[in-house]
Amino acid sequence: MKKIMIVDDNYLSAEGIEKNIDWETLNAEIIHVCYNGTSAIEAMKKEPADLIISDIEMPDLDGISMSRQALEINPMVKIILISAYDKFEYARRALLLGALDYIEKPLDYAYLIQKVKNAFALMEKEQKNLQLLKQSRPLLTEKFFREITHLPSSEAAYRLKPYLKYLNLELNYDFYAVVILELENAPDLKAVYGIEKFQMELFNLQDLITEETASLDFVYLLPDMDGYLCILGHSGCQSNSFRQLTSGLISSIADACQPLGLSLNAGIGTIVQDFWNLNHSYKSAVHALEYRFFFPHQNIFDGREALGSDLSVADFSDTKEDELIRLLCKKDTAAIDLWFQKFSDWLTQKFRTKNFAFIQIYSLLGRILKFFYELNLDTHDLEAKILYVYNHINEFHNTEELCQWLKDLCHLLCRKLDSSMNDYHQKLCELVISYINEHYTDNTLCLNDIAASANVSPAYLSALFKKNQGISLSDFITSQRISAAARYLTTTTMSLKEISLKCGYANQYYFSTSFKKKMGITPSAYREQHT
Repeated sequence: MKKIMIVDDNYLSAEGIEKNIDWETLNAEIIHVCYNGTSAIEAMKKEPADLIISDIEMPDLDGISMSRQALEINPMVKIILISAYDKFEYARRALLLGALDYIEKPLDYAYLIQKVKNAFALMEKEQKNLQLLKQSRPLLTEKFFREITHLPSSEAAYRLKPYLKYLNLELNYDFYAVVILELENAPDLKAVYGIEKFQMELFNLQDLITEETASLDFVYLLPDMDGYLCILGHSGCQSNSFRQLTSGLISSIADACQPLGLSLNAGIGTIVQDFWNLNHSYKSAVHALEYRFFFPHQNIFDGREALGSDLSVADFSDTKEDELIRLLCKKDTAAIDLWFQKFSDWLTQKFRTKNFAFIQIYSLLGRILKFFYELNLDTHDLEAKILYVYNHINEFHNTEELCQWLKDLCHLLCRKLDSSMNDYHQKLCELVISYINEHYTDNTLCLNDIAASANVSPAYLSALFKKNQGISLSDFITSQRISAAARYLTTTTMSLKEISLKCGYANQYYFSTSFKKKMGITPSAYREQHT
């Protein structure tokens, strides 16, 4: 039964609302009838009402001020404010405050009853939604942690701080880390077990993780399709101790998975002190886990090792790789040998472990392969050599051996470039010419579009086309457009404006100027001469 409070300094008005409405039929009861705002607030504190029907203009505490305090006591209370005056400012303030409705005196009780019914319907809807919200609180908590791992720290703090109290989260630990756990053999398990049993295996894994990490102060597991994202928090130790503790626990989990037929890969994110910086830890965990492709014999990857404990992201520059690509383009083998000597020295001085050096080598090999593809070379033999090194890189004993192999690879590429570059250039130009012939009618056609269609840089394409064809790209496009215009002029009766549009000119006058510059005669004169 809904609880009703009536507030009006006019005794007759308050009595009229109480007596002229059949509250029992509405499944409601009057619990308070107050004649000023102050007594209404005191009554509200003792027994909160579900619905307040109040006059606005009262001497001690007006209806709007009273409503504001009542909403502080019960934010879910519904309020219908009544005034003897048709004042827009009253209505506006009441609705901005959060009042449900605003009606004028003299009261139409049938109209008021309908407003009360509307209020009750809204209450029931809100109660239903509140129950759903309470039931979905675990999902909201999961969403909270998923958001915080994916949002930058400032945005995460701004958007998510209000949820801490509501979700009863007290996150004031000294250190935090994100660990990503993925089942490498998930596809095989799904094929053998089926999805339902595979999901059961994930629940078993969750129990195992919970047991093994019980010594940590805080653990929250976010389920993924093939594993879990673990958010860890701990106090009472140093950063390095927390890292060692985390690594040890993850190793224990991975070892415990093996007898169960579960092949677990783990990416351990960097340690952060501020909870709102978990995105940084998450990204480093993702980055660390990517290296399982390069190191298939390992299953635990530390974000600090992936980036280098003494390196920043800025150290991973493309400058050295760009320089090598330029030397390859020039086919300068002597300079390439010198580049690798410097590169070998740089690897030795810069990196303290083999894995760090290997990461740079993999990056360099990937860049060389990309260069092959851009040139559209026959790279089957080169790809085979590179894939072999991907799988046997640990067979190299030092950077000198590895760089010698890379030098040999680059020398082979230079020989290939000598024999195939001319063919490649010719094919590329043919492709560009075909693209221009298909798109010259588009007045937005530009060098960037053409280069993107050929999968090369604009500057490279511009220089190559001019060298190969003896004409710049812009002049060639103009030539194609003017040639097409000449055909239209002699074979159709289209207007100059229509022809200019069909030939890729948005402006008829610019078309006429270009035509005369190219042909030495205006379009109209050309038509007269040839028809």
